[in-house]
Amino acid sequence: MKIIFLLVCLAIGTNSLCLKSEWNSFKQNYNKIYDNSEEETHRFQVFKENLNIIRKHNEMYNKGEVTYYMGVNKFTDMSEEEFNKMLQLQALTKPKITTTPHKHPENTQIPESIDWREKGAVLEVRDQGDCGNCWAFGAVGALEGLNAIKKNSSVLLSPQQLTDCSIRYGNHGCYGGRQIFGFDYVVDYGIEAESSYKYQAKDGECKYSEKNVVLNIAGYRQVNQTDEALKEAVGTVGPVTVSIDASPFHQYKGGVYSDIKNCGNNLASLNHAVLVVGFGTDKGEKYWLIKNSWGADWGEQGYFRIHRDYSVCGVLLDASYPYV
Repeated sequence: MKIIFLLVCLAIGTNSLCLKSEWNSFKQNYNKIYDNSEEETHRFQVFKENLNIIRKHNEMYNKGEVTYYMGVNKFTDMSEEEFNKMLQLQALTKPKITTTPHKHPENTQIPESIDWREKGAVLEVRDQGDCGNCWAFGAVGALEGLNAIKKNSSVLLSPQQLTDCSIRYGNHGCYGGRQIFGFDYVVDYGIEAESSYKYQAKDGECKYSEKNVVLNIAGYRQVNQTDEALKEAVGTVGPVTVSIDASPFHQYKGGVYSDIKNCGNNLASLNHAVLVVGFGTDKGEKYWLIKNSWGADWGEQGYFRIHRDYSVCGVLLDASYPYV
């Protein structure tokens, strides 16, 4: 299916009047405010260059040459270099693969497709903002899924608690961390609801209160680095948190990302934590369905899809989930 361009600039090319209109809409839609006129002029130039990248890429998509399409999002006024620098801020703690393996539940069939959103195990998409704590959102997403599946409780849990309180477990708040270090903390202290420990998008002092804990866990398991192992874990257990190289998702809007040339597939390249909430096939293209923490106005209503069958952008390298 061809992309119907909602943005006139992308459909007919760029001209001054059209660009200004799109620029003003972008600033209004994403509440963009710049420090001074020089900064706004610079951001407008970056925006214009990114519009051109989006237009050229979507021409290839309409020809069937690529499997995903691009569009304007909150990062369209950032250069590729700036976007990658933002990702690196949350990737200071590199993975160390543990030895606690995933165990396949006995007598359980692995489905050919699944979407845990349809089963009430995936809660609303949130936005981590300017804090590099994607790891906290990845961990909380898996904990919310566990809570829904095992306890039939749909409660938003607190990424801010993990951001503030899991420092001594190896995390660095807004400057990077790992989902499993967050799980280690929850084993010892439990996790509160978002309603009692609200998100601030910045580092703060730990304000944990035992009386507000809504979920305790016994531990976590690491998934083997294969397509079948991740399919088995997601298909039989629930949402699984993974790490990826998110560099190619600067202007992602929809479709199945499958280009292995534009992202790393090794532990050192992982720079963003997300949540695998399902898998399936779209027009013959196998995919993982993944929940992000960049807001519901990014990608496919806050989600994206990435090719399944081989490891793309490191999606198989650092997968884990908690258990009770």
